[in-house]
Amino acid sequence: MFSATVLAAQLQVEVRVNVQRGCQLVGQQREAGVEQLGVLDFGTTARLDDPAGALSAALLDARVPRLECNPDTPYQLQVDGGLHGGVGEVRYLAASAERSKPIPYRLYQDAARQIPLPVNVLLSGRVPDSGTVDLPLYARIERLAEIPRVSRYSDLLKVTVSW
Repeated sequence: MFSATVLAAQLQVEVRVNVQRGCQLVGQQREAGVEQLGVLDFGTTARLDDPAGALSAALLDARVPRLECNPDTPYQLQVDGGLHGGVGEVRYLAASAERSKPIPYRLYQDAARQIPLPVNVLLSGRVPDSGTVDLPLYARIERLAEIPRVSRYSDLLKVTVSW
């Protein structure tokens, strides 16, 4: 009779992954150059001295951008003074019509418009345990004593997010 011998070998395989710090901007299509973040639109009005109060705007893009990173990753946000300059917390909308005075406005980090985004100030934070940081923008034009000239007023801001 034949006897069959069974041979066996045990082997080990190491499995690993090296997780590095990293982030991605979500809610934005990535292309070369500067991306369009959205529009802060105050709408249409005849006057800015309305007793009802200030005009408000929020970023209109349905996909509010957010930063997704490893928890505890440091990040920074900075908004410049726009095309028409700004100082402190005030930026300016300028008109295409001659002799029009600029309209001052302010940017905020929160919907209640309590946390301002000063001009060219680097704001720092850390990504929470959720791994997500929303990057909303809110704006307000306070009541003005003067009635502005008829025109389209606009500004263009550069928002820089770094991690």
